[in-house]
Amino acid sequence: MKIREVLDKKVGDTEYTRYITTLPKDVVKDSKLLGKELKARAEKGKIILEEV
Repeated sequence: MKIREVLDKKVGDTEYTRYITTLPKDVVKDSKLLGKELKARAEKGKIILEEV
């Protein structure tokens, strides 16, 4: 699994990027977070997703 940086759009001289990763289907289903609003934080070299 990798995090990819993708150009979202360019407005004038400003470029907006987004970061995309593909999560395993079973992990998403087991988390019961599909379709919910999430927030992300970084902690000790890990990215943690939590329900808002």
